Amino acid sequence: MKVNFILDLEKSLVGSGVYSSAIRLANKLREFGIKTDVNGREFPYDIYHFQTSLPQSLWKAKILKRKKRSYKILMTGHTTIEDFRNSFLLSNRINFALIPYLTKFYSYADYLIAVSDYNRKILLRYGYNPSQIRVISNGIDLTKIRKKPKIRIKTRKNLGISDQQLIIITVGLCIFRKAPDIFTEVALATPEHQFFWIGKYLPLGTIAHSSFLREKFKLARRTPNIRFTGYVSRLTLEALWNAADIFLYVSREENQGIALLESMAYGKIPVVRDHPVFDWLSSERECLKGKTVEEFSKQIRRLAADKKLRENLRASCEIALRDHDIDKSVKKLANLYTEIT
Repeated sequence: MKVNFILDLEKSLVGSGVYSSAIRLANKLREFGIKTDVNGREFPYDIYHFQTSLPQSLWKAKILKRKKRSYKILMTGHTTIEDFRNSFLLSNRINFALIPYLTKFYSYADYLIAVSDYNRKILLRYGYNPSQIRVISNGIDLTKIRKKPKIRIKTRKNLGISDQQLIIITVGLCIFRKAPDIFTEVALATPEHQFFWIGKYLPLGTIAHSSFLREKFKLARRTPNIRFTGYVSRLTLEALWNAADIFLYVSREENQGIALLESMAYGKIPVVRDHPVFDWLSSERECLKGKTVEEFSKQIRRLAADKKLRENLRASCEIALRDHDIDKSVKKLANLYTEIT
């Protein structure tokens, strides 16, 4: 079986969740014995699996659909109107045009992959046939050893952060949808702890609410307990993830949130927005939830004061994370490929 992942604008997507998830899945499918190319040119393949929904992707899907074919077309449906809103320049103004665009694009698929139950509900809302949608998490590699106490100690020492201080991190693009403004306000409200936002800066002229965010970034630079690192190397990211204690995920909208899964694998305690995409995590059992700056700050202070709560949440996270093992995801994907070819 030969599979081609269509990942348009691949170089521009480096560092994004879409890119990381696609590359990770492609590598694992190869290990599983399925020949998988990314933007391959060996026409025809048995499966064309679209990872992006850009205009180039629409054009390619249209051509592939028209051809007399024995192959199947799959699309991962992680681009939605809700996820696009509040992201890039003009994203809110052209939001209305995205409905017919996505409807047309996804109509070329024989099957849609939803990355979460929440993602599936949104796709169903667009009018897609439930029998043509499968829920398969992007998943992460749980065999990889992430927790490294020596790196944690060394990194915290290099940063000059005491054992009494918590390190709170998030990972993601610095765009309005991801809520760097809320993250900054929580840091201001919780000055006794250190906050790190790890993720690529995009030119302010290319993102939504750029004037508002410009002021928030200026405020963050004047705030001693918050650092926006920009894009960092994998080794630096590993060091910061080990040094951290809490993963604060205040994003306004997600279809899954692969960075959350990674953070849980590092043993970080999730404090997340009370949003349906995180319904698979139970508040007070695997995470703590909030909606406002005050609530997020309160939850961080609770964790700082209660070591037993931290230990209980961390242990429950390890169990919940098993459902997102990438080996399970690859088996489900391989079974679907076999079923439809």
